[in-house]
Amino acid sequence: MRLLLLVALLAGTAHAAPPIMPPAGDALLDRCAVVERVAGAAKVSGQYLVSDTVDDCGGLLGPTEYRTSDGPWRWASVTKQVVAVAVLQAVEARKVTLDTPIAAYVPTLRVANADRITLRMLLQHTSGLPNVEEGPADAKGETLVQYRYGTPPHAGISPICLGKPKAEPGARFEYNNCDTEIVGAVLEAVMHAPLADVLTNGIFAPAGMTATKLVPPGEKPFGRPGYLADGRNDEFIDIGRFGAAGAIRGTARDLARFDRALMTDRLLKPASRAEMERGNPKLGYAALGVWSYTVPLNGCTAPQHLVERRGDIGGVQVRNVVAPERGLALIVFTDRPFDFGEAWQGKGGSYDLFSAAFCPAA
Repeated sequence: MRLLLLVALLAGTAHAAPPIMPPAGDALLDRCAVVERVAGAAKVSGQYLVSDTVDDCGGLLGPTEYRTSDGPWRWASVTKQVVAVAVLQAVEARKVTLDTPIAAYVPTLRVANADRITLRMLLQHTSGLPNVEEGPADAKGETLVQYRYGTPPHAGISPICLGKPKAEPGARFEYNNCDTEIVGAVLEAVMHAPLADVLTNGIFAPAGMTATKLVPPGEKPFGRPGYLADGRNDEFIDIGRFGAAGAIRGTARDLARFDRALMTDRLLKPASRAEMERGNPKLGYAALGVWSYTVPLNGCTAPQHLVERRGDIGGVQVRNVVAPERGLALIVFTDRPFDFGEAWQGKGGSYDLFSAAFCPAA
């Protein structure tokens, strides 16, 4: 579904298009107008959305010839944020605790150190387990070969994740898709249901996310394609094989619905959301499935507390950033290479876009 800003706000710009969504409040539209201008100047190709706790606005970005009529997009590692919410729901239901070794829930799980690794470690990427990105590479040196259509599929958790550990549990942070694959297996065991049903019943349906699903392996189409730096289309990637680590497909507007449901405590109790969003400075401010930090932004007099989840698979990148105390969220999908940089550096793509969304006086 296209999510386009009102014509009145886009008059005279290169991205004018007929509105197809109800108008949001004036303040929200003002934020969208600034994001539209900043993203256009940075030559972002894709889609953006700004949301508050009630409404949203947004638009397609990039030259007209690059635009796709509508979504959905692959959410890539934003899937991990959704899965983290499902874990906290299971904690609320007393099905699991964050600090119990996972072997207590799935005794048959053939994961190294399962008697010491906890869900908290998996969600914060301190398990010490192998990384799927260190798996087989092709002639060009590109890894993740096992996630391509046409290569032999694996059943369940990637065999790489079941290999020799790289570090002691809890010893250090290392981002790892294997961690969330294993979280998905634990959820399926304790909820006695496939992960797709767990997410649909616990998150998608309550939040009104009618255009979102966990894609099964082998399914086509998987959402809007991306384009790699060499111009190749990335439709050779089987998104469904990423499972709990990156297989959600949905629209930008459904991601805004997810953010609103979180911000208004419709998916988690306030204490659970606070636990999920508690960044650990010793781990680079990693929280549970997200990063939570405070950063100065251009146009705001005080540093802003942001909860960020990012993802990328192939040529698609996504940023889902929430200012929880202010009830605001920014969503950006790109389908071509774009350098987001890091907001804490005080410059670059993320800094400019976050400033535009959360401090539009700039």
